[in-house]
Amino acid sequence: MPLAAAIRAEALRLGFAAAGFAAAGPARSFPRFRDWLDRGCAAGMAYLERRANLRQDVRRLAPWARSVIAVAAPYPAARPLQPFSTYALGRDYHAAVHGRLRRLARAVEALASRPVQARICVDSAPILEREWAVRAGLGWIGRQGSLVNARWGCTLFLGELLVNLDLPEDGPAASQCGDCRRCLDACPAGALQPDGLVDARRCLSYLTVEHRGEWPPGAPAPRTGALFGCDACTAVCPFNPRQAADAWPEFLPGPDSAPTAAECLAMEPGEFKRRFRDTAVFRSGLDRLRRNAQAVLQAGAPPAPGETAGAPYRGSAGGRPPA
Repeated sequence: MPLAAAIRAEALRLGFAAAGFAAAGPARSFPRFRDWLDRGCAAGMAYLERRANLRQDVRRLAPWARSVIAVAAPYPAARPLQPFSTYALGRDYHAAVHGRLRRLARAVEALASRPVQARICVDSAPILEREWAVRAGLGWIGRQGSLVNARWGCTLFLGELLVNLDLPEDGPAASQCGDCRRCLDACPAGALQPDGLVDARRCLSYLTVEHRGEWPPGAPAPRTGALFGCDACTAVCPFNPRQAADAWPEFLPGPDSAPTAAECLAMEPGEFKRRFRDTAVFRSGLDRLRRNAQAVLQAGAPPAPGETAGAPYRGSAGGRPPA
């Protein structure tokens, strides 16, 4: 079996929904990313500006890299919308995806029958991960700014393995969104711009997860009841699998039911640690969760499942940078 085919088979055996390859080099979408930053759409995510130039070329991060192995890990789609994003109630995806990529790196070296340099990237690494996923054939960028895969939809965590191997590039998949606007019509805050960029300043996912300090004056109120993250635009994608069983077990909710806004506001540090210790919520901290709960209670009751709140939805699953 050719090396690339063997690596792909091993990635799928490890549970990744999709895997593909792209030649390491300059990021073609960097000018769009730079424009997004210059327009202030990154809001308070100053770390994106500080390390922006590293995203111009993955070889700035790993000069020896010859190929990017891109993978996708599925998490449950939200039906109906919940106060906590579905990705936030399972195990923290950084650790889960990193662990399986580490196993894949060991397998790549064994399959290549020689030492292989490898760098694992999961979300926080300064590369334009969605561009590399597209170039590796994992899917296309939907109108909500997320990668969409024809089989697995858009509830996917992305990861990359930079390696010093020459692997054949898969090439991008054509968009299948057509004239569908479900994601645009589903956001409560108007975060998606006409040119397809996400304005984090209006995104409930950014505001509840990334924003530090008090709720910003003039920012959208969380009338959907969002306490941590927002699945409004990803939940409606027609490409999403119908069954939560398609997700990794690590990403399924734990035995405890998600707390209400009132419960979050009254939560003590010990209870917060017990409930959220291994989740993405824990990294944001109890103070931020209490702030979000206060904003939700001040905004009033969320709409019933299946209803929208206020203005037509036009939004994002996160304050994500373009590409």
